[in-house]
Amino acid sequence: MSTRLNRLPATLPLTPAQLRIVRRVADGASTGTIASELTITVGTINVQLKHCGQKLGVSGRAAVVHACFVTGQLQRPEPAASRDTFSETEVETWRMVAIGATSQEFADRARIRRDTAVGRVKALRERLKAENDPHLVTLGWSYEVLDESLTEMASGTTLHVPTSR
Repeated sequence: MSTRLNRLPATLPLTPAQLRIVRRVADGASTGTIASELTITVGTINVQLKHCGQKLGVSGRAAVVHACFVTGQLQRPEPAASRDTFSETEVETWRMVAIGATSQEFADRARIRRDTAVGRVKALRERLKAENDPHLVTLGWSYEVLDESLTEMASGTTLHVPTSR
């Protein structure tokens, strides 16, 4: 029996230091690069990102980035100048990454094999030249494939969208 609580925690604001880290993660920077830029350790980056996830009620770096965009804690990226079109499969893949679904959760929801789910994420990252999954989420917001309507996270948390926008 799972001990994971399925409640809706209040989204807590991230600190300015946490937001500096999340902004760099959203831009696709690696943990080592962020640590070097901010002159802090890789361990500190990892701990701060874990705390960010706890405050937001999500799991995973991509979900932290998405949650920060939804809750208005990170400035949303400018819309992409190019208007590419994306298949339903690509949009579904983007959404699964954004909500923090594991590859197995994605596979189960999409009724596909786990390796197929992994392949879909990899293919989308390659198509868009995304550095990693958090960067893929940022690009999803830029292409307006992702937005504040996606609030149901894989963790069971429902994100709170600010009303004063």
